[in-house]
Amino acid sequence: MIEENYLDFALSYARGGFVTNKGLEREPNYRPDLQNHETSICIGMNICRNLGKVIVRNNFIRNMNARGILVFDNWETADIEIVNNTIISEVFGAYPYNNPMSGAGILVQSAWSEPRSGGRVKIGGNKILCDKVNHCGIAVYGPAMYQEGAGKLETCIVVDNEVSLKDGSIGVIIRRSDSTEVSNNKMSGKAYYGLQVTGSEDRQGIDLSAKDNKFEDNDMEGLEIKEPDEYSDGHVDGRMFTGSDGRSATANVWLNKYSEGNLIKVKASETVIDEGEDNTVTSESE
Repeated sequence: MIEENYLDFALSYARGGFVTNKGLEREPNYRPDLQNHETSICIGMNICRNLGKVIVRNNFIRNMNARGILVFDNWETADIEIVNNTIISEVFGAYPYNNPMSGAGILVQSAWSEPRSGGRVKIGGNKILCDKVNHCGIAVYGPAMYQEGAGKLETCIVVDNEVSLKDGSIGVIIRRSDSTEVSNNKMSGKAYYGLQVTGSEDRQGIDLSAKDNKFEDNDMEGLEIKEPDEYSDGHVDGRMFTGSDGRSATANVWLNKYSEGNLIKVKASETVIDEGEDNTVTSESE
């Protein structure tokens, strides 16, 4: 049990942790002086290599520059709950990963450094407020390594979370993972995509598609989908952004060509880009 901790990784006001820098902090490629800004630690809480039940609840994590809570490399017997935590990023600072998506409030991955499948994970009732550029709210990933034994999460439930992105990347992303249920979440702010479901080509016999995920009863009314811009146009790769001829495309929901058999329910006013196979997309009247 990990509960009721308060973590703040920004330096104090006296050290300059809450100063601005003439708007440079809004630039995705900006790398500030860490001595005057955010502590150079990537992860707030790291939940890895567990066999059984783990509950992470009622924690308050502020100003983490990459992962508020990270869950990865757990055994298939693991049963992990990430519930009722508050993750806030309100000062600018380091972007430790050279990636178009600069960070995530909560990230769950089945296998990163060990060939595991990750067991069962519930992400519920969390509040994620990220002001930092191109951050993601919640990310659910399959394996990033391709050895025997590496697999996908048995199940992952993402329910009743609030995600607010001031100038973000994606509300919820499912990558190379199956059977994730995303329901009753509320997304607000600005992002290129509300939901992204992406897989990739299989490697060394490891299935890296994104299949049989469900997205329904989610509130994206307060989420503004950003128009394509120079940054998104420069990262069109079918993985982070979709598009063609050097021009990106954004939407409430994007399913790439390696997605299959997913169930997506959206409102009639919400946009969907479906490039996959046998996905079911339904629009409900408002």
